[in-house]
Amino acid sequence: MFFKIISYLIFPLGLIYYYIKAKLKRKNIVIKGRIIPPEFPDKQGKRLWMHGVSVGEILSLNPLAKELREKGLDIVVSTTTSTGMEVARKRFKDFFVFYFPFDLPFLISKYLKEVKPDGIIIAETELWPNFLLTAKKMNIPIFLVNGRMSASSYVWYKRFKGIMRKIMDSFTLVCVQSQEYRRKFIDVGAPENKVVVTGNMKADFEITKTTDISIIKFKYIIAGSTMDAEEDNFILKAFKKSKCEARLIIAPRHPERAEETFEAAKSFGFNVCRRTQMKENWDVMVLDTMGELAGLYSGAKLSIIGGSIKPYGGHNLLEPAYFGSPIAFGLHMENFNDLAEEFIREGAALIFKTENELASIMKEASQGNLALIGEKGKKVLNRLKGASRKNAELILSKI
Repeated sequence: MFFKIISYLIFPLGLIYYYIKAKLKRKNIVIKGRIIPPEFPDKQGKRLWMHGVSVGEILSLNPLAKELREKGLDIVVSTTTSTGMEVARKRFKDFFVFYFPFDLPFLISKYLKEVKPDGIIIAETELWPNFLLTAKKMNIPIFLVNGRMSASSYVWYKRFKGIMRKIMDSFTLVCVQSQEYRRKFIDVGAPENKVVVTGNMKADFEITKTTDISIIKFKYIIAGSTMDAEEDNFILKAFKKSKCEARLIIAPRHPERAEETFEAAKSFGFNVCRRTQMKENWDVMVLDTMGELAGLYSGAKLSIIGGSIKPYGGHNLLEPAYFGSPIAFGLHMENFNDLAEEFIREGAALIFKTENELASIMKEASQGNLALIGEKGKKVLNRLKGASRKNAELILSKI
């Protein structure tokens, strides 16, 4: 009852926040699709409802979905963001994809009755109280996969351990990436016997190399998923200081920042182009398209992880490792702490603190001196594979 009352009280404020945030980021505002259930296809055997909030979670679910589909399970996929929906429709072409409903009790009940799932799979840390408690009340098994918990979330959840214990008890199994995350989930109230370490599913992906030879033929460094102007400027200053032979590609995390990044690069005096308006001669290219970043790592002499220069927690470093591209990141990899530490420990990545340090790394990379680091990164990634299969086996044993 507590969660029902709270959700109805704060829903109008949440809706306003959702509207303003979408407007500021120039994204589509999806209301109808999160209130009115779509017409779901008839069930073909046992059905699983898989949910990933946005792009990263959707991508991590892809190999697990393949494992379960091979076992004859009927799967539907939900996401929360418009970018998540765009990626889900591309990656899950043969699956029914829809927007996750707002976490209001009557909506959740309506959706669950329409979907009729025999199990629910949630990626990473999507803890919607009404959804979880309603599904548990309907005796639907719920699985958290690829579980992780940021330092800030951990502190916040511990303050409300009594409430969290009730929420966490809704899960049939909590499959986490590491022993450290297992400890955190148990600390905030997850029953110890339900928390299992299965590894990081993000290691179980496959990427098709980009076929755009017009880019691959160049010697280039790539900065993926930069978060703001300060990160762009840090990288651009380092690139200017490096005086290296390579070109630079900057891929803003949010496409709407492409113009800002373009102007920043121009202010440094570089010959700049956009990916959508590519020309032969350029020093810096701004990637203003969706879906190309992962493939472009295949030709990168160095891959710089955005979101790690300022305290955003970093981004996934496994995609460049897949192609053996040498990896470098700043001091803030909190969201991928275990992975970052393992890569550093194995000599499979470099860490930088200053623009001068990054400039030196860029110079070395452009001269081909970091190839061994890239090879080590690929070996670490190959060793990490297998979490999706482990999770699939555990889920199949419980439904």
